[in-house]
Amino acid sequence: MKLSGLIVLLLAAISARAQDDERQKVIERRIEFIGENLEDSDLDLTAFLDELYQYLESPINLNQTHFEELSRLHLLSDVQMQAIINYRKNYGAFISIYELNAIEQLDELTIEMILPFVTVGDVLETKFQWKEVLTRGKHEIFTRYDRVIQQKAGYLDVPDSILAENPNKKYLGSPDHLYFRYRTQYKDRVSMGITAEKDAGEQFFNSTQKTGFDYYSGHLFLKDFGVIKKLAVGDFQLGFGQGLTMWSSFQMGKSADVMAAKRMSLGLRPYTSANESRYLRGSAITLGNDRAELTAFGSYRRIDANVVQVDTVNDSFESGSSGFSSFQTSGYHRTPGEMADKRAIREGMGGIEVALKGEKFRIGLASVYTQYDQALIQNPSHYNQHEFASRHLLVSGINYRAFVRNVSVFGETSVSDNFHIGTVNGLTWHIDPRVDLIALHRYYDKKFQSLYSAGFAEGGTNSAEQGIYLGFLARLTKGMSFSAYYDQWNRTYLKYLTDDYSVGREIFTQLDFRLSRSAKLYLRFRNKSTEQNSRDDVTGIKDQVELNKTGLRLHYEQQVNSRITLKTRIEWVRYKYGSQMSNGLLMFQDIGLSFKKIPLKIFGRYAIFDSDDYDSRIYAYENDLLYVFSIPSYYYRGQRAYLMFKYEIGRWADVWIRWGIWSYENRDVISSGLEEITGNRKSDIKIQLKIRL
Repeated sequence: MKLSGLIVLLLAAISARAQDDERQKVIERRIEFIGENLEDSDLDLTAFLDELYQYLESPINLNQTHFEELSRLHLLSDVQMQAIINYRKNYGAFISIYELNAIEQLDELTIEMILPFVTVGDVLETKFQWKEVLTRGKHEIFTRYDRVIQQKAGYLDVPDSILAENPNKKYLGSPDHLYFRYRTQYKDRVSMGITAEKDAGEQFFNSTQKTGFDYYSGHLFLKDFGVIKKLAVGDFQLGFGQGLTMWSSFQMGKSADVMAAKRMSLGLRPYTSANESRYLRGSAITLGNDRAELTAFGSYRRIDANVVQVDTVNDSFESGSSGFSSFQTSGYHRTPGEMADKRAIREGMGGIEVALKGEKFRIGLASVYTQYDQALIQNPSHYNQHEFASRHLLVSGINYRAFVRNVSVFGETSVSDNFHIGTVNGLTWHIDPRVDLIALHRYYDKKFQSLYSAGFAEGGTNSAEQGIYLGFLARLTKGMSFSAYYDQWNRTYLKYLTDDYSVGREIFTQLDFRLSRSAKLYLRFRNKSTEQNSRDDVTGIKDQVELNKTGLRLHYEQQVNSRITLKTRIEWVRYKYGSQMSNGLLMFQDIGLSFKKIPLKIFGRYAIFDSDDYDSRIYAYENDLLYVFSIPSYYYRGQRAYLMFKYEIGRWADVWIRWGIWSYENRDVISSGLEEITGNRKSDIKIQLKIRL
């Protein structure tokens, strides 16, 4: 039944500023949700955030959208996306956005999340005009500066005599971190931009960096130009299927979003990040229609690696030949040693995916070939006997997804050129409007090799592992939901610090309470058990011990009024390594303030933490500058505080200023090596300017 136009009239009465604030909060909540469920302080979610902001300004028209476009929101399950498309097919075009309430697969919270990014309108065929890219497109400039205030060991003066013997005793450049980005976007059809970055410790317009920034990236991206669905020139990212054959972008693993274990392939996308690894440089194109699709790409770039000389003869390499022992993915070029690894080898890649698709299925065949100008020659060890060690690699695979009523099946099977396979297969089942289930099985042969893969796994690589993952989401009442997963895996070969086959399992549960429209609370439990070599001298065949980590979190959030938000958390961790045990505790209070008469927002945190050692560390997401993602680990004993100010200068500019400090009670020295700081405090300052032209 179509809803009356009364709702539309009510929506029109909401002020534009209130809508903007609410939409911004949705993005902030989603970014925070992702950050709180990851344990990595160097994440780069730029592409993900770019897409959310794009659809915030140019919402998806539900009357002409498709599965792939809805996937880019990262807010819906595959069953929910297919349900939206099926509703439109069965009942005709949407008249009101609130018809989403009539789709049983969509609950109230999900609809609330996607509302800022979707709209309802007529299906229009408008002729593209290039002049509109300049006149109606979005033009943005970002500049950023940050640095640690205390002096690190790498910036201290070192006598020339010592530097002559060990030139890596000092950083070559200043402690300033600089970032610049310019991007032009017209809806989601045209994107052009350039990104540049200088890391702390790297030189800038001198000596080894005469061109200024250490890293440059640029792209031109076009979408929906007739049979050309996508075209990328410059830097880009690719993802096929479940990520076994090819996946160069970020992907979540296990998290409180239990249904996110399934990969949502987005195909070809422009690359806009400052991360200096896992991107492609060259050109790519996607051609197709409603029934078939072809993606082809070619990439060539120089990448960082540690070049070595082979001093022994083996089956593959002659003594005296050159190669590289490892990839260097940090992107740091601060010392002569790191500069020697910079762009040390050449990487060429080419690939293709051909796909057939219909309303409820898609099946793709992909093949990717990678070649280096030198061979990867790892230091021989018992655990890396079957890892990639060559100049070239060919990986081919088949991926699929299909829908049968409220069940979605998906998977991918890939084979490397040594004829060993990796496969991941699963299903999601929308049991009823309140319950969703996901089951996923993976098997990665110990000899399966894929350089650009990101299939669901525990071990970080898609080899020597098999396991099963079960996830469950239940909306118990309007204000309460329960999510859980269980993951069990076996390592089918040795790994670093584990000199035998090993097993592991992980249990996660979370109970969410929506106490009112302005208050919510959740309680989280996580326990993970794995095996690793004992730290003690032991005799016998199996010298492994259990590693067991248990975490318990209580989080409360209160929207006091339209201007004040409070967040309170208590989290405890216990870590057991055989008979050894350590504990960690974190408590923090966050506050967010906005002002009625001035366009100023303030974010702040005060935290206290007490952890016996690094093993019992606790990760916590922090609000940071736009396109900066901070998820630091709290360990040892001390206090943490930060303040961030965001000020809007009309509609043409935003300014951020952020200050943070770590203060330790049981440390006289922070970090080690060239990063070492004498004293018990570490503070930093960050400044960012965003200009809209």
